[in-house]
Amino acid sequence: MPNSIASRERLNFLGSSYVGAAGKVRPLYWEPRGRAYRLSLLGAFRLLAPSGERLELGSMKAMALLALLATAPTGERWRSWLQEKLWGSLESQRAQAGLRRELHRLRKLTVPYGVSLLRADFRVVRLNLAVIDVDIRQNLSLNSAEFLEGLEVVGEDHFEDWLTEMRGNLVSVVQEISDDRHGWGIDF
Repeated sequence: MPNSIASRERLNFLGSSYVGAAGKVRPLYWEPRGRAYRLSLLGAFRLLAPSGERLELGSMKAMALLALLATAPTGERWRSWLQEKLWGSLESQRAQAGLRRELHRLRKLTVPYGVSLLRADFRVVRLNLAVIDVDIRQNLSLNSAEFLEGLEVVGEDHFEDWLTEMRGNLVSVVQEISDDRHGWGIDF
């Protein structure tokens, strides 16, 4: 059975804080004052607006992009990393254009709610963790559905490798949590 510390490091996005500059502990999640989006990554992908209505993203890559950001410890990823995972089969300029297009679509989709879901600059893309509840950050159990059930990004092996690794890591962590609950000697 894997070491619980190693598993937690693999899935450190599950924590509620991280150590930032100068060793200060910074929160990853703040209460959004009733204006939260809700993102489900366990089972079928689902994004709900603050109003509760389901938002249709229109592309598997947009879903994958949100999943990649939601599983980052601070909700942010380098643009180049995202481009490699989702558009790695394309030349650099086309990969950059693909990422810009998906970011534009996601921003346009959330404009009516007056709550920005994403922020991006020339090097990183950030998911605004202050305004979104992500199921995987809050609720893991033995009854958890498969991570990103049915999501497939055709032709992008880097994404498929990441998805397979994440699914394996989640199974390990859920099993460790279960073992600990049953008193089987895992020391957290």
